[in-house]
Amino acid sequence: MREALGATFTIEVGARLRALVPDMASTSAIVNRALRSSVIPALRDAGFAKVDARNAWRWHEKFVCVFNVRAVGNYFSSVTGWPPGSVGVWLGVYYSFMPSELPVKLDDQGRGLPAEYVCQVRSHLDRKLDQDAVIARLDNPAERRRKDLWWIEADGSNAPEVAGDIALALRERGLPWFSAQFDLAAQLANLERGRDCFVKFDVAAFLARELGDGARLQKYASLAETEGRRIGKTVDRRARYGV
Repeated sequence: MREALGATFTIEVGARLRALVPDMASTSAIVNRALRSSVIPALRDAGFAKVDARNAWRWHEKFVCVFNVRAVGNYFSSVTGWPPGSVGVWLGVYYSFMPSELPVKLDDQGRGLPAEYVCQVRSHLDRKLDQDAVIARLDNPAERRRKDLWWIEADGSNAPEVAGDIALALRERGLPWFSAQFDLAAQLANLERGRDCFVKFDVAAFLARELGDGARLQKYASLAETEGRRIGKTVDRRARYGV
C-alpha cells in the first residue's frame, strides 16, 4: 500500500513539474513552422538548394554556403536567463579546396553538407527586431546588450515576428556577407590583418595556393610549419600544401 501511494505521489509531482517547465519540443515545432513560412522562401530565392527549417546549403564550384539556426538550449538558459528556445543564426562558408579537420557528410548526390562549425569562414546575423522590453528582464547587463540572439517566448507566441526579422537580416546582411567571401584575394588580405596563429597561417597558405600566389604560399606554408611545431602539431608542408 505504501509503495502504491509513493508511486502515485511521484507521478503527480512529476506531472506538476512538467507543467511548470516549457515544452521545448512544442516550442521548437512552433519556431520551425515560422521559419519554414518566412526564412525558407528567402533561402530558396537566394539559391540554397537543400533546406530544412534550421539548416540550408548552397553549392558553388569552390564553396559551400551554410546557414544554421540554433536554439540556446537549457544550460545556456539556466546561466543567462534567455528562454531555452531563443535562437542565434550562424553563417559559414566552407572552402572545398581546403582539407577539413572534421568529417563532412554528403547528400544523396555526393555533395558536401558541412556543419557551420567546420566552415573556414564564419559569421552570424544580428537582431533588428526591438525586444528590449523582454530582454530587460535579464540580470546580466552584458546579456541585455547582445544583439546576436532572438528572444523566443516559452509558448512560441512571438515566433512569426522573430522568423520575419531573421528573413530580413538574411536578405539585408547575410546574403551580401556570403557574396563577399567569394573574393579570395580580399579574404587573404583580411586574414593577413588578423592575429597570428596556426589557423591564420594554414588558411592563408591554401588561399595563396588557390590564387596562384607562389610567394605567399611559401611564406605561409613555412609559418604554418613553424607554428605547428611550436604548438605540438606536425605539419608536412609538401603533403599539406604541395610545397
